[in-house]
Formats: sequence, structure tokens, C-alpha cells
Amino acid sequence: MGERDSLLRLPNVDGPCLAWGAFCDLLDGVPWDAIEPRVALSRQAGRSSDDWRLLREQLTGPGQYFFEMHPQKRAIEAFCIKLALLDQLCVLVTDEHERSRRSHGVIGPEQVVVQFPEHRATIVPTRWGVSVSLAVAGQDSPPTFGNMPAEMAYSLTMMPVGVNLVYAAPLVREWPLGRKLSVTAIVQSADPIPDDDQANMKGLARVHVIADGLNSRDFSDRDVFRASLPISGSRGACVELWTRKIESPERGIIVSGMTDTLSLDSWSRFTRSVGEVRSAAEIAVYRAASPAHDVYSCGMLLLRALLGSDERRWSRACELVPSLAEGLEPIVQGLAEDDDYTIHLRVRDRLRESADCFEAEHIPDAIWWDALVAVLRACSRIRGFSYADEATLYEPSPARLLARDLASLARRARIELFEAGERDAMILRVCDRAMDHLGAGV
Repeated sequence: MGERDSLLRLPNVDGPCLAWGAFCDLLDGVPWDAIEPRVALSRQAGRSSDDWRLLREQLTGPGQYFFEMHPQKRAIEAFCIKLALLDQLCVLVTDEHERSRRSHGVIGPEQVVVQFPEHRATIVPTRWGVSVSLAVAGQDSPPTFGNMPAEMAYSLTMMPVGVNLVYAAPLVREWPLGRKLSVTAIVQSADPIPDDDQANMKGLARVHVIADGLNSRDFSDRDVFRASLPISGSRGACVELWTRKIESPERGIIVSGMTDTLSLDSWSRFTRSVGEVRSAAEIAVYRAASPAHDVYSCGMLLLRALLGSDERRWSRACELVPSLAEGLEPIVQGLAEDDDYTIHLRVRDRLRESADCFEAEHIPDAIWWDALVAVLRACSRIRGFSYADEATLYEPSPARLLARDLASLARRARIELFEAGERDAMILRVCDRAMDHLGAGV
């Protein structure tokens, strides 16, 4: 790991705010008193006790929903609010990706801040007037990892202290920064770099590294590798170099980079062994955060919003989602990307076979299962099905695709909530009858 961990830096907010998890719990019906001990985000942000009191009054008084006295409608209304806010979040992530070409790596509920307007609207219910912001890791300068070049370190992102790794993509969990692996290495070339120093030198080396679990498709050209290559005939002596991936062979990864400063004698022995297999080599892997990782986090935030505050149900779903997301390939292969109906049916049937923790509660089936399809698209790397894979570029950001689907789901949920479909059909029938009547009178 780097020399320091990153602390979350809250966004500049004008009014009182809550963490995302606490706000979702409130939407799910958890009493204020049960969540107050863990949601004093407004105090952390420097808000006064009056702000905190005002927030409590806003969120416990009347006027929270359009359908306060209708439990089933209120469940759909809470669903609408969650979808709309997650759509906002994905738009924020998209803007960051396309503007800064950097990713968070993990976005947990503690990083998503729900803001409330300072002045309550008299027409729109309180919980409909909120918006979201995103806390960022307080990383004003690149992290430091020994003598890693600054241009390499710039592509790396430190995980914030205390971030919930349930929301981290499997590759983020499996590859903490600096994870070391024993590898087989073949130095394919070693070229000296001219320098005025007569006693020491550096060189540019190209190395093929091979190890179980080291698959080229899992890495990008932004990832950094610290290779340690033993020098033949010199006990304990190694050549070390910072490298990046340059090619994707069938096995392993081909990397290239500059060596640390070497004596002329060490460089000579190193170059004489070009082409030889080194079975006692080692690399440390520093994975750069990818847009795919942020989209995975957004998918898990959506899943938590769907499943509600039932911890047992949530824990069971977390165990299943990674394998489900990658195991869908046989049932989505060969389907057109816009064949939403077939994808909906096949994913629904697969989830129902797996566990009952994915069943809907008070949400119309069609919208519910399409929302779960969005979760699995966000958490999967299946080409043609997922929103992103490890090779995804920053522009356009894959978070834009998830935002598009969330906006569509939110729109459909609002139609269901306000019975707009039924109302529009009724208006259409009245218009048809009027036209028939006018036609009959001609």
C-alpha cells in the first residue's frame, strides 16, 4: 500500500445532509431514532445543532410522500425516489470519468451524500426535493510507493479509509495495491539508456511474466508492476524496474519499463541472460481503478436500494451476485443488445432458480426484474451484455449507460405510481368515442 490512506472529503453543501444508507433506511420505514446514532453526517460537515434539528423535523413531520396513507403506493414512491437519486449519482460519475479520466475504484454508501434544500417546498413532498453529491478521497497529490515514477502513481487511486468492500468489484478486492506474486519471467530485451554517469546506468527492459491467475485481459495499460528479476550467477542480486503492460499474449503479460540504477557489472550480467527463463522472479501489482469498477459499485448501490434494509436478505444477495453476474453468459450469448424482453425473461428465471432473496415486494414485476437486469449488467463483464469491461475507455463512460437505464426505470415507476398509463388509456378511449360520435354524425 501507499504511504497513507485516503480520507473521504465531503462535498461543499449548503444545507443539512445524510449518508445514502441512512436515507434509504428512512425510505424503507426504519424509525429516525434507530438510525440517528450513525447518520450525523451534517454534524461532521460542520452543520449547527439547529440544522440537525431542522433536518429531523423535515424527515419526521407530515408531507414526506404523495401517498403517505397508502402503504403499497408508498413503497413504489420510495422506489421512484431511489431510482431518481441513483440516476443523479451515475450522471455525476459519468461527468467525473469524462472530465478527469479518473475513477474512484469503490463507491460505497458512505461516499454518497443526500442533500436537503434549506427551505422546504410547500408543494413537493420533502423526500422528493433531495439531491445527491459524491464525497471524494482527499488525494490532492499522487500516492507514493517507494520510488515509483510520479506519472505512474498518478493513475492509481487509494481506497478511502473504512470503505465497505461489499461495493467493490471482485478484482478490486482480489488485487489490493502492491499485491506480490511469484512469477516466471523471460527478459525479451534489455537496451541501455545513455547517461553521463560512467559507473552506473539504467536500461529499458521488455519482460514476459507468467503466473497462475495472471490473465492479461484483467489488466490495462494504466496498471503498474514492480518487477524484481534475479541476476544469474549473483546470489540474492536482483534487477528491479517499474513497468506497464504493453502486450497481451496467450499466457501472462508482457511489460516494459526502466530499471533502477545498476552498476556496469550488474547490467552486463543482466544483459547476458536475456532470453533465459527466471523461475524465481517476483512482481508487485498496483492496479489502476477502472470505470468498470465504479459502475460495479453503482450496481451494488442499486441492489441495496432494491432489497431494502433486511440485512439477512442483503447478505445472501451479496454472496450470489458476483457468480451470477459472470455465470449469465450462456443465457445471454447470441442475443441482440436491444432484445430487452428475452433478456428480462431469462435473467428473471435464472435469479428465481438461485434464491428467493431477489423476489419483489410491492413493486410491479416488469419494473422490478428490469431493475435487477440493470444490477447484473453493472456487475458483469460479459461482452455485449455488461455496461463495461476491464478495457472500457473513459469516454463515453459506461456509467452513462447505467444512468440511461435508471432514468427509464424511474420514468416507468412514476407512471405506475400515478397510474398515468391507466389514465392515458382512459383519455384515449374517450377521444376515440368522441371521434366515432363525430364521424357518425357526418
